[in-house]
Amino acid sequence: MTADDRRLALAELAAAFAKLPSEQREALVLVGALGFSLDEAAQTCGCAPGTIKSSANRGRRALAGLLRLKPDESMDLTDNTTLAVMAASGTNRA
Repeated sequence: MTADDRRLALAELAAAFAKLPSEQREALVLVGALGFSLDEAAQTCGCAPGTIKSSANRGRRALAGLLRLKPDESMDLTDNTTLAVMAASGTNRA
């Protein structure tokens, strides 16, 4: 992948992430990117762990659809680049 390809992929990720509802973005940042447990994320957000789990799962599905990922393609939300995109979106509370 060239540097230009990486920039385009990052721009596409940032645009897709920005389209998610704030609850889904927050859940993905806390659980997916920062590695919070469901209980930790729920305490941070002031809601039930099940709400965080649902929001994160809905957010992952929505991102996969927006990014046109195939069902067998994984979506790693823990690399430094993804963290930077999420932080730039203003959803990173930690």
